[in-house]
Amino acid sequence: MISDFAAHMADDMATSPRTAEFYEADLHEFARFLAKKGIKDIEAVGVGEVMNFRNYLLEENRKRFTVYRKDAAVRRFLDWVRTSTDIGLDFDPIEPMHQPLDQQIVFLEEEEIEQLLSFPINRFDDARDAVVIRLMLETGVTVGEIRGLLRSDLDLDAAQVHLGGPGSHLAPRTRRLSSEAVKSLKDYLNLRRDDTPELVVGRAARPVATSKALQNALWKRCDQVGLPRISPMVLRHTFAIRLLRRGASLNDLKEALGVRDTTNIGVYRKFV
Repeated sequence: MISDFAAHMADDMATSPRTAEFYEADLHEFARFLAKKGIKDIEAVGVGEVMNFRNYLLEENRKRFTVYRKDAAVRRFLDWVRTSTDIGLDFDPIEPMHQPLDQQIVFLEEEEIEQLLSFPINRFDDARDAVVIRLMLETGVTVGEIRGLLRSDLDLDAAQVHLGGPGSHLAPRTRRLSSEAVKSLKDYLNLRRDDTPELVVGRAARPVATSKALQNALWKRCDQVGLPRISPMVLRHTFAIRLLRRGASLNDLKEALGVRDTTNIGVYRKFV
């Protein structure tokens, strides 16, 4: 059944090959867990087994996002069993669990960043969301700043973007962009057929009106690749921690984030 489900994911254009690969491995681990419990038939799987598997992963001190992904893989598989096969399951497994497992700063590890960016780029919206996510991860830009960014704030020849322009409560700063981000931006801009000066636009080439719209776009991508729904602040945290791990000081981070004083970044002190 896992093989059949893998074939189903391979035919689903909304599921990236990377996500399908992760999910198939996760489901084999779930099958081994069930086997140790003496469960051999899919009909015997219920909510209890799903929760027991999740608790088992937590007890093994797996990474938080790894647990969420494996849980999402199991639930999506069981929903496929329920809706696409003749096997009867007497519960709806698709209810996601997005509550945090702790109250610490939530950020993405490199593997999780790769997973988040693994959604297929088939449409204009896909290209736009890839640009937004990369900019947040690579520059620490806030949702408010993203909405205010203009095409003229980009210098793709120099691989950099100017942040903190007029109307921003954050300090002006210039951040370097990776070659991957530059390529994503060029691909996105090549799809534009409008003269709207804003960098990020929605339907009818209109500027994105609310931060909620970008939040929903991020949630859509999280659902698509099997990550828990995260806020844009998680991407800003990720940028900050990646910078500190490369040897930056808190003062360097203050300038990179555009904040006015170090009291606003004291929460990152333990990562220095």
